Amino acid sequence: MNLDAMLGFAVVSLVIAISPGASWLYVITSTIQQGRAAGTMAIAGNATGILCHTAFAVVGLSALLYYSASLYTVIKWLGAIYLMYLAFQIIRSKTQKAGGNGVASNRSSVQIYRQGVLINVLNPKVSLLMFALLPQFVDPEAGNAAGQIAVFGIQHALIASCVLTAIMGTVSRAASWLLASAERERGFRWLCGSVLFGLGAYLAVGERPQI
Repeated sequence: MNLDAMLGFAVVSLVIAISPGASWLYVITSTIQQGRAAGTMAIAGNATGILCHTAFAVVGLSALLYYSASLYTVIKWLGAIYLMYLAFQIIRSKTQKAGGNGVASNRSSVQIYRQGVLINVLNPKVSLLMFALLPQFVDPEAGNAAGQIAVFGIQHALIASCVLTAIMGTVSRAASWLLASAERERGFRWLCGSVLFGLGAYLAVGERPQI
């Protein structure tokens, strides 16, 4: 593969990864409420979602969202409803301290991972972004365009995971201070839940990106 293309895509990928969104918020809430292990599973779910979108781009499914406004609308609403559902779950699920030294888990690792995947997969804007972005970095002379797209998708998943891991490490250090006060913990849940609900609402009413 062309090294310049990989470096160029890495820069674009980093810009996308450092843009706050639902995945950021999900990793932050999972880490605060259930610790670094939960945050790690949320990151793994996000990475899997990116790889799913990459696979969609490779086999041409992303193109369906580009050419079918109806399909885009259906997936957009599914994603919006799911984000709003998670927002209510965050607000309702009061964090429980475990012996004063940590946070008791109220979701399994599988649940956290699955939710992380769905947050990403049910965002059709990501599929359209991958559909528009990845082919621009493909080197026609190198051949095997599908393989190149797959490599770029893996690269993006790794970069996004590194960014989210840095975020997880930062917020985990603030967890003890945040959870020491019932008022702060409640405010955190309401803030994160409200922002996530807002992201769901924005996804629902937003127009399909023009690419």
